[in-house]
Order: sequence, then structure tokens, then C-alpha cells
Amino acid sequence: MSSPTTTISADADLITLVNVFTVPPERQIELADALDRATRDVFLAVPGFVSANLHISLDGRRVVNYAQWNSEQQYQEAMRRPDVREHIAEAAGIAEAFDPTFARVRSVHRPDGQRT
Repeated sequence: MSSPTTTISADADLITLVNVFTVPPERQIELADALDRATRDVFLAVPGFVSANLHISLDGRRVVNYAQWNSEQQYQEAMRRPDVREHIAEAAGIAEAFDPTFARVRSVHRPDGQRT
């Protein structure tokens, strides 16, 4: 199985899930580790999953998951899987709150002047 690759392009026919988790600072790494495990152990094999990029805020209060999917329908189908639901329950038990949103790339700007 190849490693997931994130390509950010307005031409890509993908949807992006941006999920911002709020956590107590002392639990930030715990949540990031749980999301890493879930991605590695579960999501890499889920149909429609393209990639995930986890970010931790410098203030320790947030974990951001930038995930790409082939379609919102495939994401919704994945959410019905027991292994995925188990992961969601674990993350929800660590986070104080989470705010998921679906988006499409509007544009990408680069220092070399290229825009996609």
C-alpha cells in the first residue's frame, strides 16, 4: 500500500474535511497520537480516503485534521463502519469540542507566481 499523498489543487476533484479539535493543553499530544493511530490503523484502508494531515497548535489547545476524501458520500459511508465509529468515540472522549467542516479548494497561491 502506498503512502497517502496530499495534493492541494483547485483542479482536484476531492473534498476536504477540516476538523478543529479543542483540547486541554495537557491532552493535545494524546489526541494527536490517537488520530495518528486511527489514520494508520483504520483510515488508510477505508474506500474513498485520500490523505490526512494532522497539525498541533502552538498554544496546545487545538489539533487540526486536514483530510481529503474522494467524495462526501464515501466519507458518510465510512462513518457507519464500526472501526471508524470506535475511533470517533475515542477522539470525542479526549477533545473538549470539535468543529468539522467540508470544503473544496478555491485557489492555491505560490511564491513563483503560479496559481491553481
